[in-house]
Amino acid sequence: MSLAGQIQVNTNYTRSINLERDADSLAIVNAYIPTTRALDTLARVGETITTVKSMPRAWTLMGPYGSGKSSFAVFLSHLLGAADDVATDAAQAVLARCNEIVIDQFWDENGESLEHCRVFLTGSPEPLSKRLAKSLHEGATAFFSRGQRQYPLVLEQLAHLSAQDHITVTETIDTINQLQEAVASAGGYGVLIVIDELGKFLEYEARHPEANDIYLLQALAEQAYKGCEDEKGAILSVFVLLHQSFEQYARGLGRTQRNEWAKVQGRFEVIPFLESAEQTLRIVSKAVEQPKKLPKAVTKETEQLSDLLGKWQALPSTLDQHSASQLFQQCYPLHPISALLLPLLCQKVAQNERTLFNYLGSTEAFGFQDSLKRLERLGDWIYPWEIYDYFISNQPAAVVDHLTHRRWTEVVTALERLGDDNPDAVRVLKTVGLLNLIGAQAGLKASKEILSYCLHDSDAVTNALEVLQKRAVLQLRKYNNEYRVWQGSDFDLELRLQEERGKLGVFSLAERLSRQHGGMPIVARKFSIQKGAMHYFTTAFTDASSVNQIGESASVPRIVFYLAEDQRDDETFIKQVVAHASPLDVLVKYPHAAALRDAVADVLALEAVQNKSQELHSDPVAQREFRDYYQAALQAEETQVHLLLEQPQRSQWYWQGKPVQIDGKRAFQNKLSDILGSLYCRMPTIKNELINRDKPSSQAAAGRNKLLEMMLLHPDKEALGIEKFPPEKAMYLALLRESGIHRQDETGKWGFFSPTSGSSLQATWAEIEEFLNSTEQKARPFSDLDGILTSTPFGLKNGVLPVLYLAAYFVHQDELALYEDGQYLPTLSKDVLERFVKTPELFKVQLFRIEGIRATIFKEYMTALFTDGKTRSVVQAIKPLATFVGGLNEYTQKTSDLPEHAKAFRNAFHLSKSPEQLLFEGIPQALGFEIRATEQAKFDGYVERLKDTLSALKHAYSKMLDDQQKLLAQALRLKANATIPEMRRITGRYVGLDAYTVDTDGLKAFINRLTNSDKVDHDWFISILMFLGKKSPEKWLDGDKAQADMRLSEYSRRMLDLEALRIHDQKRQNTQDEFDVILLKSIKKGEKERQQPVAISKMQREATDELKSRLNHQLSGADKELQLAVLAELVDDFLRDYQTTQRPKVVAPKQLSKVKHD
Repeated sequence: MSLAGQIQVNTNYTRSINLERDADSLAIVNAYIPTTRALDTLARVGETITTVKSMPRAWTLMGPYGSGKSSFAVFLSHLLGAADDVATDAAQAVLARCNEIVIDQFWDENGESLEHCRVFLTGSPEPLSKRLAKSLHEGATAFFSRGQRQYPLVLEQLAHLSAQDHITVTETIDTINQLQEAVASAGGYGVLIVIDELGKFLEYEARHPEANDIYLLQALAEQAYKGCEDEKGAILSVFVLLHQSFEQYARGLGRTQRNEWAKVQGRFEVIPFLESAEQTLRIVSKAVEQPKKLPKAVTKETEQLSDLLGKWQALPSTLDQHSASQLFQQCYPLHPISALLLPLLCQKVAQNERTLFNYLGSTEAFGFQDSLKRLERLGDWIYPWEIYDYFISNQPAAVVDHLTHRRWTEVVTALERLGDDNPDAVRVLKTVGLLNLIGAQAGLKASKEILSYCLHDSDAVTNALEVLQKRAVLQLRKYNNEYRVWQGSDFDLELRLQEERGKLGVFSLAERLSRQHGGMPIVARKFSIQKGAMHYFTTAFTDASSVNQIGESASVPRIVFYLAEDQRDDETFIKQVVAHASPLDVLVKYPHAAALRDAVADVLALEAVQNKSQELHSDPVAQREFRDYYQAALQAEETQVHLLLEQPQRSQWYWQGKPVQIDGKRAFQNKLSDILGSLYCRMPTIKNELINRDKPSSQAAAGRNKLLEMMLLHPDKEALGIEKFPPEKAMYLALLRESGIHRQDETGKWGFFSPTSGSSLQATWAEIEEFLNSTEQKARPFSDLDGILTSTPFGLKNGVLPVLYLAAYFVHQDELALYEDGQYLPTLSKDVLERFVKTPELFKVQLFRIEGIRATIFKEYMTALFTDGKTRSVVQAIKPLATFVGGLNEYTQKTSDLPEHAKAFRNAFHLSKSPEQLLFEGIPQALGFEIRATEQAKFDGYVERLKDTLSALKHAYSKMLDDQQKLLAQALRLKANATIPEMRRITGRYVGLDAYTVDTDGLKAFINRLTNSDKVDHDWFISILMFLGKKSPEKWLDGDKAQADMRLSEYSRRMLDLEALRIHDQKRQNTQDEFDVILLKSIKKGEKERQQPVAISKMQREATDELKSRLNHQLSGADKELQLAVLAELVDDFLRDYQTTQRPKVVAPKQLSKVKHD
């Protein structure tokens, strides 16, 4: 069974006190324990409320969270309550039991309470003046509602005051003075004002200096100081409750303002509300409810340890060993050392959620309630290491003083180095860390003696200390017998920071802010929602030193913050900023730049420390400390920058030379939207955030590309044929369908048109139309429109422009010519569209109209190209011609084997820079017609010449193929008009002929193509031409055709020789002898060709070898060229004589064509 069922905590001590909520709580009064500090404070207060003399009656109760300030205020308020109030009786009884002398100061001569009109208010982020007025009315109403008191006129005044939006200090003080008089008239002794958590009001004031509530505090203190002329008068007493001094809340303000705050704080008497450890432990002992009897082991251990702690001088000076033992038993299961540490630790590091009493009521990990659940039996303890885990592990790092923060950093760093493989060592290290954090309190320190009682086993502590020392995590200071977490750092960050702050001098605040925060977007939410896209102002910063760098030609709306730091800036702002600003600029004079400068200076100084301090980079403790400081400084800078926009009413706003009234964030946002609405008065509404932005995401860009593709492919379909609801469908509906750009005509046909009447895109479309009209004189890219449409007064986003441009092109496609990098594009393909989106600047458009002499020429084109009699535009006329010429193969595009007018026509297409120039200048000149602009030229025969030209180009390739077919027929010894099937039928004679050549130049491959029977006739023919020209005949140049003709002629001659060899070879194969066949051939100028196959048998080779040897011997004395000449002469002479004297025994060449292959 855990201790959770045996030990409880009185919730009156663990829950936080809310002054307004708990002001009438009897339970809190009964549970209150007046501590020494509380009694001292009550005594000082008692001295001031029993006299009407002028004296200080304004107090600041200052102490950490959980120190009892609010509980004291509730108790005090009941001491000053009505005599018949039960809570007042209870408070007086509690005080009387503690101190009979002090209680006498809170009774009048009749022994009754000194009733006050009590006013309570708790801090919140709002003006103090307004909240105080409301609380004064509530407190006064409650006071005058008691008994038979009449409602005074001041109640109406308070009601009226609390309803005002702006309340002056004078109004508040005058009303309080009247309230004091009314209270006195009703028999009251005074007015008590208690402001709990004043820090929240001060934080609000720091962000809203124009509220001047700091001076209200000063006036309250001065009013409280005043006495009363009448002995029956009612005094004013003011208590404010704070966790830290005024100046800590003024950190973000300028030096002058901080000084003013310090002066105001001086009007209040500061009472440090810190209880001694003994007093705090007595409260803890009251809060912990234990079993009636604790085990003897607990009693024995507390007695033993109390004696030892007393011996070691580790107990509070006001606590003897016996009292300490009794107190420790009442605080069980807190270990005695844990109990001693708790009050001291809370004074060091307690924060809003980490007070002593939060700890007692907490069920968080290692909170008191959580520990009760984990402790299994009476006699188990909550050791100090568990206190560490609750207060330190979850503690924000940058909210404590410098020294405490340094020690905190050292402990955390040491724990990280140690790791968690030795639980006892970790627990001992945490305990040492806690003792180091609170600092040596006489004998309460991290000595071996005290540490030996901080775990269940003293031997475990001894072993852990040895481990920690060996690993250089702890070091023992022998001179005072204290273990300290190894500091590992001699780096004094605080000192270095102050040094670098001093070196900064006067730096450019505007430059720093521009570098860190310049360009920050400020969205005009209302306008953005209306227009369907995010529209914003960018930010810029300037000051007196950089005012000339603002520029007067801003291209986008900006909010320019002028950082004013002294009175001279007022004139500079008006004369140099407002007078010369761009119409797109909203100008702001920010008068609180001093506070912003201080925050930025801290960041710059820390950055300088980091850059200049080499030792910082090798010091992990200092690095952690630096990171914490730096993050806190950055946060402070961010907070100050944030105030620029969070509290716009603190600044002076101007637009287009006139002041603009800004009362708050809502008014600020509305004004931004109004300004954008005025600047972008012609902006369309396009409610699709995917495409309606300057830089669409990759997903949105993909959807837009799909939309453009569907516009190209399916303009005649509903919704462009987009099915279901992909991203491009939403874009289509928002941009094209909503505007009516894509709709049905009167016949029900879908297509692209100008926006319908009433569409928000009409003004944009008119601008596009004007741009298209401007292209009649010179082609221009759509990108020329980008700057116009994205700036005022249109303000379109870049994401929608390609869609609008393509829609405009389709609407005017019959009048527009499109060029890519200077080349006319007769049609728009998907590939072209992709390039247009990526590089729009390479694409230009031009509008064409027909009049004058051009109308005559154009009429001729209509006659030549169309037969339906319909009227067409220049672009419609040029498209079939451009498509025709563009579709010609490479041979036709480049051959010279064309009529002159056809070549000129073709060149005109390549050289003309526009369809207009081509139709009305290039083609007529190519066809031989002279153009005169001053008179009506005669164009008789123009149509016929154009048709002839087109026909010549159309049939150029087929004519070349016909010529090649005739040459191939002749090469095969057929008639020139032989058909391809006829040629293929006689190619069988060449089968096997490739075996008679070693094929050094393609003859064998040519024979194989001739004899291929797998291809159809046309493919067979094209295959031969591809081989002869070494490329497809469609790509032949005239040189390729000449080379093909030459190769065909050569192959034809050589195939005749191979046929002669084959015939002689086949004849000799009928004998049994082995033989070789050689073809001798002689060609001599002026004589006929001679050739003779020679079959050399084995028997003949033996005879020839001897003769060949003698001949070689005879020739060996001559060089190779001479040897070749002799052999050539011998062969020629021999063949002449041989063929004259002998009848050839082989078939003559002219008869070879008649030999059929078996």
